[in-house]
Amino acid sequence: MSKAKDCPSPGQFGWNELVTTNVAAAGKFYTRLLDWKTQPFGKGADYTLFLKGKDMVGGLMKGPQPGNSAQWIAYVIVKNVKATAKKAIKLHGKVVIEPFDVPDVGRIAVLVDPQGAAIGIFEPA
Repeated sequence: MSKAKDCPSPGQFGWNELVTTNVAAAGKFYTRLLDWKTQPFGKGADYTLFLKGKDMVGGLMKGPQPGNSAQWIAYVIVKNVKATAKKAIKLHGKVVIEPFDVPDVGRIAVLVDPQGAAIGIFEPA
């Protein structure tokens, strides 16, 4: 995810992330398909960045929920992840990944709208 100074404004999409069951196979597919490169992110390399040249274009990680299928999640920039998650619940959505901090990046959560579509929310550090 981009640093705060590089992020779009609240309400705009700011990041895309592939959550998959097979990180190696997904990385191989997208690097060949779109001429991207991969680069480990953070300590322990549990997260991989997709790069186009020097630009970060998305992320790749193993799905945290066993049994879920692979999917792309788009993240919208928000001013306050906790407040936005609470608002989603009031609007009959669900919080499927509770707000948590990503060191040196910001705070994220994943929501599901009343029709079942997932969307991420991101509050830059």
